[in-house]
Amino acid sequence: IWLNTMNTVHAGQNQVLISFISSSKSHCHDQRNFTHNIGLDPPEATVYLEPGEVLTRRDLLYAAMLPSANDACVALAESIAGSETAFVSMMNQKARDLGLKNTHFMNPHGLHDEAHYSSAYDMALLAKHALVNPVFAEVVSTKRAVIPWDSRPEEDRILLNQNRLLYRYDDAVGVKTGYTRQAGNCVVGAAKRGDMLLIAVSMNSSTVYEDLINLFEFGFNNYHMVSLGKAQDVSRMVNVKNGTSHAVAAAPKTDIKIAVTDEEALYLAYSLDIDSEREAPIKAGEKIGTCLLYLKGEQVGGIDLIAQDNINLKTSSAFPLSVSLPATIIASKWSLILAGLVALILIFKKSIRLQNALKRLILLLLRKRIPSQYRRHRF
Repeated sequence: IWLNTMNTVHAGQNQVLISFISSSKSHCHDQRNFTHNIGLDPPEATVYLEPGEVLTRRDLLYAAMLPSANDACVALAESIAGSETAFVSMMNQKARDLGLKNTHFMNPHGLHDEAHYSSAYDMALLAKHALVNPVFAEVVSTKRAVIPWDSRPEEDRILLNQNRLLYRYDDAVGVKTGYTRQAGNCVVGAAKRGDMLLIAVSMNSSTVYEDLINLFEFGFNNYHMVSLGKAQDVSRMVNVKNGTSHAVAAAPKTDIKIAVTDEEALYLAYSLDIDSEREAPIKAGEKIGTCLLYLKGEQVGGIDLIAQDNINLKTSSAFPLSVSLPATIIASKWSLILAGLVALILIFKKSIRLQNALKRLILLLLRKRIPSQYRRHRF
């Protein structure tokens, strides 16, 4: 990652986040009827969407990412959040969730606004998360796409990817270009060689593609992937409270790999940051910890530790589940009565006074029932 600038008003790259959010949503192939006025003033880059036109979100993803169509960005925003304003709030929340500390969005299309900014590092981090999504990765690596044009059925909209990195660098796999007069030329690029994926960013540069190619060559020539362990071999049992099972296995989401130089490979380490006990229920695939990666004692990355099994909440009852609630209440009542009688018997056995009193009571009752002619015996 090359930090060409720390903070800058950026253009176009916010469409990376728009497409990331859109591709993460389900129903990308569902057709949508766009009835709102989605024109921009000035229109800037556009695919000339028309009110009432029917397209899928996937079509709009290609329109937003390949030719940087601003009207497609607005249409995506409205289809997902209901309005541009609501979608911008969603974008800023997602940025916070991803740890983008120097980023703030004011619109979904990336046109100039002084309060609309980011940093090279934040854009690289965003691209890293987005490229994990297979829909996003497919779209940004596509050089040419075709989407329908309702009002011109005899024609199609042909979309050409403006990211020249895809045409100039064999290992390129995306991601996004952008330009405004205030921000200059900006490109977030990604390249993959073997099992190593590199992301580089250049902002406000007149030689953005040369910048990125030089960075990628430096990265591929000086770094290589080092494996610290297979996911299935790096696991820990975590105690589960109130669950149908007493423990669940937690393992890294992926194999533990990191790109380093030959010298750095000697100073790699990892540790598992996870609670010793978790509360049920737990879903398989749920994050329950982090595998922290260290280089020379400094944390340089992390991999989610995820639960390997479903653990349901344990249901406990003193009576079978088939017993109805009234029956349970009655059973509890008789249990209390029985316990009370047992307690009285124990107390009676240990008390001489109670025993003598009970004898006198029995004799008195018997005397009342015996006829008078038989009462000569003195008790």
